[in-house]
Amino acid sequence: MKNKVVVITGSTRGFGYCIAEAMLKAGATVIISGRSEEALEEAIKSLSSLGPLTGRLCDVREEKQVYALARQVVEHFGRIDVWINNAGYSASAGWMLETPPVQAIDMFFANDMGSLYGSQAALHFMLARKEGTLVNIYGQGSFLNPATPTGLYGATKAWLASFTRSLAKEVKGSGVKILAFSPGMMMTDMLAAPTVIGERGRQMMKNYAFVLRFLAIPPSRAAERLVRVLGSNRKEFLEYRMLKPWSPFLGLLRVAWENLTRTGMRPEYEIHFEDAYHPEI
Repeated sequence: MKNKVVVITGSTRGFGYCIAEAMLKAGATVIISGRSEEALEEAIKSLSSLGPLTGRLCDVREEKQVYALARQVVEHFGRIDVWINNAGYSASAGWMLETPPVQAIDMFFANDMGSLYGSQAALHFMLARKEGTLVNIYGQGSFLNPATPTGLYGATKAWLASFTRSLAKEVKGSGVKILAFSPGMMMTDMLAAPTVIGERGRQMMKNYAFVLRFLAIPPSRAAERLVRVLGSNRKEFLEYRMLKPWSPFLGLLRVAWENLTRTGMRPEYEIHFEDAYHPEI
């Protein structure tokens, strides 16, 4: 990744921030982006000592802002080597029928339309050069398993998987690579401070602490793996999963050992509860 020009959307905190950090340590030139000017300035300040870094304000839900980000990067650096569609979020946990539809709409624009805009913008320049890598970040739901208790978020990731696979077929043979990266469950702000809707949602979350203990990993670990995969991948299209079929079993063994030796730590999190949504029918 040395001297590669890397653009990361939604990278002022969480997984995107960790990707930026790992990329800088690998020698890349990194462009981070986010919606908040304050958060962007703080991220630049904390990361700038690691390598060449710039930041741009960008709300991926706004088509013109995404295209402007891509154009500004090319005008300044001459190219985009890697574009990572990382921006996205999970609004809340709970029963889908009790979740406000407005949350689904906003998640779709952030998680899916943002990736569409980013893909169109990045590939406009990459296809002309016949070179570059587009990365889409998968999540729970991408492989069509039930995503309860975050079913609506999972639906956005299922859309993204279908979109990514179709896109990979369309650009096959162009010289551009498509990487779908599934980091699994990461201990980011979304997990540390979840919003839960309704009594059914509360019941769904009763084993939350245990699930975090045996499945959640630090986002820095997933970011480092993504950098290694990008540096070694030679395939035109690759779907890479951090969570392997045997990962839950190994997680259970680790938790059992921690309980036996009293070395385990309870995950720190704070759940925010909201009333169930009831449509006016």
